[in-house]
Amino acid sequence: MTEVRKLWIPGDGIRLESALRVAERPRALAAVMHPHPLHGGTLHNPVIFHSDRELHRVGMTTLRFNSRGTGESEGTHDDGRGEIEDIAAAVAWLRGLAPGVPMLLVGFSFGAVCSIGYAIRDANIRGVIALGLPVDKYPFDELPLLKRPLFVVQAENDEFGTPDRVRQRTEGMQPAATIRVIENTTHLFPERARDAASAVVDSAETLLSDR
Repeated sequence: MTEVRKLWIPGDGIRLESALRVAERPRALAAVMHPHPLHGGTLHNPVIFHSDRELHRVGMTTLRFNSRGTGESEGTHDDGRGEIEDIAAAVAWLRGLAPGVPMLLVGFSFGAVCSIGYAIRDANIRGVIALGLPVDKYPFDELPLLKRPLFVVQAENDEFGTPDRVRQRTEGMQPAATIRVIENTTHLFPERARDAASAVVDSAETLLSDR
C-alpha cells in the first residue's frame, strides 16, 4: 500500500494540513482541492480521496490539502479569495518537489471554482479537472479568461448544474471544455466516487497525451 504522508505546507502566513503521495519519476503533479468546507468538504471527501489515489496509481505525485480554516489548517475561511492563495501555495510546494513536471489542478465543486480561479492567472498549469462544477451556484464571470484546458466530470442529475447547463456556460471557451457525465447520480456522486475518480484519471491521461 502506498504511504500517504501527512504534513503541513506553508501558505501566506498560515500552515495548511495536507496529504502527500509521492510517485517515483512522476509523470505529473496534481494539487487536489475538496468541496465547500462550510458544507462538510475536507481532504477526506471520498471523491477527492479516490481521485487522488487513482492519479497516484498511474504515476502522479498528488497533494490533497485542507483549505484555510478547514480541519487542522490554520486561518479562516475566505469565501474563495484566500482559498485561491491556498492553491497557489500547494502548486508552489509541489513544483519545489519536482521542478519542470506538468502541473494539474483537480477540484470538487467549491474546489473546482477555486482551481479555475487560480488557473486563470497561471499559464503554466497543464489543465484543470473540475468535479461537480456548480455553474448554477456561482456567476463564473471570469470563465472566458481561462485559457488552459478544462475537463469537467459532472453528475447527470447535478442539482447545482446539469451537464447541459455546463455545456451552455462553457460554450465558446478556447480551448473547448471537455465534459464527462457520470450517469444516475447527483452532485456529491453518492455511491459513484470510484466512477468519478476513473473519469478524473481519464481526463488527466488525455491532458498529458496532448503534448
